Amino acid sequence: MQEAKPSSYLENLKIIFRSRNYLVILFTNYSGAIFLAAWIYLNLFFRDVGISYFELGLADSWAMILGLFATLFGGYWADKYIPHRKYMATFNMFFLAIATFLIPSVTDFSGLLLVWTVFGFSQFCQASIDPILFESIPPEQMGTGTSLFTITGIFGIIGLLVVGILIKDSFVSGLKIFWYLFTIVALVNFFTRMFFLKKTQPARQIEEQKHIRGIKDLLNQYKTGVVVLISTIPLFFIVFLLDVTSDINYSFAQTFFLNEEVGMDYSTINYTMIGAIILGVLGGLLAGFLLDRTKNDARVMFLAYMFLPFSIILLFISPSVPKWTDLLSNEGIGAIVSSTAFIAVIIKAGNDQVWRTISWGAVGRKLPREHTGKVMAILSMSTSGIGVFVSPITGFIYQVEGGKPLLLIIFVLNILILALLLAGWLRVFKRDIKKVPTMLV
Repeated sequence: MQEAKPSSYLENLKIIFRSRNYLVILFTNYSGAIFLAAWIYLNLFFRDVGISYFELGLADSWAMILGLFATLFGGYWADKYIPHRKYMATFNMFFLAIATFLIPSVTDFSGLLLVWTVFGFSQFCQASIDPILFESIPPEQMGTGTSLFTITGIFGIIGLLVVGILIKDSFVSGLKIFWYLFTIVALVNFFTRMFFLKKTQPARQIEEQKHIRGIKDLLNQYKTGVVVLISTIPLFFIVFLLDVTSDINYSFAQTFFLNEEVGMDYSTINYTMIGAIILGVLGGLLAGFLLDRTKNDARVMFLAYMFLPFSIILLFISPSVPKWTDLLSNEGIGAIVSSTAFIAVIIKAGNDQVWRTISWGAVGRKLPREHTGKVMAILSMSTSGIGVFVSPITGFIYQVEGGKPLLLIIFVLNILILALLLAGWLRVFKRDIKKVPTMLV
């Protein structure tokens, strides 16, 4: 029997856009991305209002603890009461609005803890977003559907340009105005989801069973989720855990390292992030299309990840090798583009976007729809669980030794991830040669 010819990109778009829920989530994600792009400045903002690196690490740990329990119950709720996913997605924006409204008033450690506590309620509701999206996109169009979320970077550029204008006179005061604007947009998205999202129904009729109440039911549900996770995407789960550890270290150190050790001012960091977003948008769109046309997820994921160790090396040497070329101007944009740190950051951020598109697309097209809430919650809880322990250590290392030890840790983790992805690629390739049915990754 002849294999069906893959759909064209435009045909994939037509199929995806038939879902109103997909369009609503996409639209609210685009508008929110204008402001979420500036989330990278939170650590710099909190540092400038007087919070130490170690306190930032402790606060991040508290946020991870809250995120773990919020996702634990949120993922359970999203799968147990599927029609409630609409309300969870709606109030996700409401709590996000409250959290961003509180950020400008933070002056000490206790204020930061309050912000992250409110944000924890948002994370409970966030557990509904992936299930809504995965049930809205046919598996054959999963790569294209997830890749459209990489276009959020275009809107993120708008946000970073606004930040650049607001922080000219004062970094802290400018960002305070920015967070208040974010609050308004989050409230608009809250009402958009309230009025336009449709209630969702189970993907298939689930057999009648005894209704077990309380914690026993929750544990049974997550036991099923773990079985589904391990049986469908075992290699990805290991890679995911290593990548999370790497990203926690990187996200903490990046802006501090650029500002303090490389010597970039706030405006230069802003232009660097804009360049990173542009590369990420282009790469993410291409990555999603390629994913829909391949049967070997590990191969595409390896190719997406292979440049990351190189970017870490460039960032590590950037304080001592500030420029990668002398052919460009030493002023304005030319000076920014010719800096070694600029190249390092855009490679890292661009590849992160490609990696995110491919990895979540690969996961989304494999998971049974009735279990997506639990499995995605387990992945999110794994992130929080790692962050609880890693974040204070990361803050302490940076406060005592600076950013270079963290970059070395990230480099080693990236090499391990590449080795695992290569093993997965070769395993599937070997099975394809033998013409044995395969289960990807």
